[in-house]
Amino acid sequence: MKLLIKGGRIINPAENMDVVGDILIENGKIAAIGSSCPAAGAEIIDAAGLVVTPGLVDMHVHLREPGLEAKEDIASGTRAAAAGGFTTIACMPNTRPAIDSSIVVAGLTQRAKTEGVVKLKIIGALSKGLEGRELAEIGDMIESGAVAISDDGGHLDSTRLLKTGLEYTGMFGRPVITHSEDEGLANEGFMHEGAVSAVLGLKGRPAVAEDIAVARDIMLAEYANAPIHIAHVSSKGAVEIIRQAKQRGVKVTAEATPHHLTLTDEELRTFNTAFKVNPPLRSAEHVAALIDGLKDGTLDAIATDHAPHAFEEKDVEFRYAPSGFAGLETAVGVVLTGLYHTGKLTLPEIIAKLSYGPAKILGLDSGVLKVGAPADITIIDTEYKWAVDCIKFYTRGKHSPFESRNLKGKPLITIVNGSIIMQNGEVLK
Repeated sequence: MKLLIKGGRIINPAENMDVVGDILIENGKIAAIGSSCPAAGAEIIDAAGLVVTPGLVDMHVHLREPGLEAKEDIASGTRAAAAGGFTTIACMPNTRPAIDSSIVVAGLTQRAKTEGVVKLKIIGALSKGLEGRELAEIGDMIESGAVAISDDGGHLDSTRLLKTGLEYTGMFGRPVITHSEDEGLANEGFMHEGAVSAVLGLKGRPAVAEDIAVARDIMLAEYANAPIHIAHVSSKGAVEIIRQAKQRGVKVTAEATPHHLTLTDEELRTFNTAFKVNPPLRSAEHVAALIDGLKDGTLDAIATDHAPHAFEEKDVEFRYAPSGFAGLETAVGVVLTGLYHTGKLTLPEIIAKLSYGPAKILGLDSGVLKVGAPADITIIDTEYKWAVDCIKFYTRGKHSPFESRNLKGKPLITIVNGSIIMQNGEVLK
């Protein structure tokens, strides 16, 4: 099968490419990139006025399988990813049972081949059962294809175990991904500790809890000379700590989420449980610091932390609702609306954080457009106006803080290995 993507604005961050041109796809791979590729025998996609990018990569997704399929599974989660323009996603290990052995990694990899519509990478657990007491089968999981190791879902309290885990994963060149919040300070908090929490009478999770945990985790990585990735950074202090660590040469990378980049704790005045997330939505000064961190390279990626829950779980009093919400299908629209159309980030900067940046962190051969590479491509209309409707989501999670919001910008086509799997919002597989 031949496809010709014709006349689009090609943004390829890996090569600092931003040109108008064509991309020819043959047999699932990119055959040519240029100003006038041959069209004989090819199905033509007219991309005039559209943006053609490497397939987007989300390095932080909760697919809930195995064990929590009422919230999400590989079939529904990968279709949500396709609808959101993502061609590769990496799933976190906080499932039941946890992804803490090579058998589970291999099983999910095989399931992804039969049930998934985008490429699925597996993140293995750092500790057995995510209990924080004993290292999991890290080496075996990496040999079976795990791209990173994490106990995400909560902060690993054991300094000794994290140090040992970093030393071990460092031998494989794989990052440990940390949820960095000091639970001694943040435990039982429901939102950012500040003026809004005081008015609402809700116990807060202070920003310093994140700062302290990020500092500790980075210091351990520096001591072990091992790569570490800080997930869903949300505080001004954490951004500065990461910035200073990078200047010292520490092997640290970090991500921010669309919601932490565009929403503040002011949203929680409604007590809408869709806004409940950990780490919490913070005040405007923290949001500004995150955006600055993206611009200067302190933060390397934008990741959704897609965390769907069953409807009845979130449909309760705010303090009792679980944290998290569906994020795959709104990510591009939210980021373009809140960061690109407001002039806070350029389009190449955003595409880099959504593709090449996360792929590089996980050591993937994706996030790039080059001849001979798999044809994983996303085509985006930056001017497309639409309103978020959770009921129409492919994910099973029907809660979103962006429900009913008007967004500007949306993926129109998702291509995986040369096959169109999403077109105009409809997943075709």
